[in-house]
Amino acid sequence: IKGSGYFTEVVDELENQTIYLRTFKDADVDFILKLGSDDLYRQTAGFAAIHTAEEAQKILQIYQKYPNDYVICLKATDQPIGFIELNERGIDERSHLADTREVGFILLKEFWGQGYMTMALMLVFDHAFDEMKISEIWAGHYENNRRSAHFLQKMGFEFKYDVQMPFPFIEQANEKYYLLTPSRWQRFRDKLR
Repeated sequence: IKGSGYFTEVVDELENQTIYLRTFKDADVDFILKLGSDDLYRQTAGFAAIHTAEEAQKILQIYQKYPNDYVICLKATDQPIGFIELNERGIDERSHLADTREVGFILLKEFWGQGYMTMALMLVFDHAFDEMKISEIWAGHYENNRRSAHFLQKMGFEFKYDVQMPFPFIEQANEKYYLLTPSRWQRFRDKLR
């Protein structure tokens, strides 16, 4: 994948020896349905509740529009096990948000604790900071999601502030936000290898 500013052209996959990251494709509808039909992902990550293949297809079409949304796949089986979103935070140059992103991620629960998300985010962050020249990556989690808090800190993110979410459909209204800069990533990346 090759990037320049907030315009990105998909030219290849990101990979290591164990996993590869690719953009969403039509065959991912079952994967989206699996995530959306499990309340755990809604409660911990705000993923939409999905009950039918048609609903999953609509969500999939949204993900397919964004070149920096990646499906995490096992190399040995090509099985999708999670995904990462690297979302724009703004494109107005005056706001200084054009070269920043917000990361979101979900991993199927049966793959938790095995290092897959660490590997996947290392690939994405290296690409974002080295190739896309992103200046900041932000991440947030619901207040009661202690797993995410610990994981973000392990990846080098630094806590910055709390946000009260104004949406009535979100069960956990408090969200904590963290920041990762290229210099901090350099220090933490070496610890993770």
